[in-house]
Amino acid sequence: VNSDPPIHTRLRGLVSRAFVPKRISEMEPRVRELSRGLVAEMTTQDEFDFMDGLASPLPVTIISEMLGIEVSRRRDFKRWSDSLISSGPETLRTGKQPAEVIRNAEEMSAYMTEITEKRRREPREDLISLLIQGGEGASALSPQEVNAFAILLLVAGNETTTNLLGNALLALIRNPEQYAWLRRDPSLPACAAVAEETLRYDSPVLGLLRRTTQEVELSGGKIPAESTVMALMASANHDPRKFPDPERFDPQRDTNGLLSLGHGIHFCLGAPLTRLEAPVALQELMERAPRLGFAPRQPERIDYGSSFALRGPRSLWLRKN
Repeated sequence: VNSDPPIHTRLRGLVSRAFVPKRISEMEPRVRELSRGLVAEMTTQDEFDFMDGLASPLPVTIISEMLGIEVSRRRDFKRWSDSLISSGPETLRTGKQPAEVIRNAEEMSAYMTEITEKRRREPREDLISLLIQGGEGASALSPQEVNAFAILLLVAGNETTTNLLGNALLALIRNPEQYAWLRRDPSLPACAAVAEETLRYDSPVLGLLRRTTQEVELSGGKIPAESTVMALMASANHDPRKFPDPERFDPQRDTNGLLSLGHGIHFCLGAPLTRLEAPVALQELMERAPRLGFAPRQPERIDYGSSFALRGPRSLWLRKN
């Protein structure tokens, strides 16, 4: 995420084979099976937390299965991931990571180290084994790189799609006309259109930190070389020169050119996976529970957590209407 060529070229080349669109499309039956089961279990209750029932377990289970790690540790993965993500503001303010964050990071690293060592001894048909075996000589990943890559993929594969699904449900409930449009046509293309517009309208990733390699002139001002900047993709997605009436949630609009998944060599590696999981999950939800509204226990003010880079509800209590 924060490397340039040639390092970036080497690292991305090793892992990109697992995320090619054809390989990801072959995962649709498993994504649908899991989504259907989670939706069925969640909607047996009169009121349920959508984030805990579907938005969180679906992507973390899929990425765990891809990596070849224990799905039974899902709640640990979520705890570790949330801890790493939410620590940013406090770390920037104090210059130190909170003790709890350090402890969670150490737990996660120790677990991943244990798994990668097992895969070195006994390779399987999973992503960690692919990373270990992917290169030869100077191009091979070190144990530390495999560990770091596995953690990155677990966190990224967890948080982004989770936030996308939560933001999509919020947008639908708050925009009854668009929700009704989806009920009239709960097809996979329509659900994909909702996911794409959610990426634009309420991006799960607000921005990324970058450093200038030379002086840059922007909107009449100058940013010196070696300056840290935060590129706000979510803001760019609301530029009226690109997307007319940008504050309107409209799944039928042309979202070509949205920046939520990045750009250029850093375009999101997991984009095909996100674009599979979210529409399938939404379609399965529409099949079983096409009319959802806020449950009485849901606070009017949505808790988005403390991350300055990621945006998605921490909980979302709903009921069938």
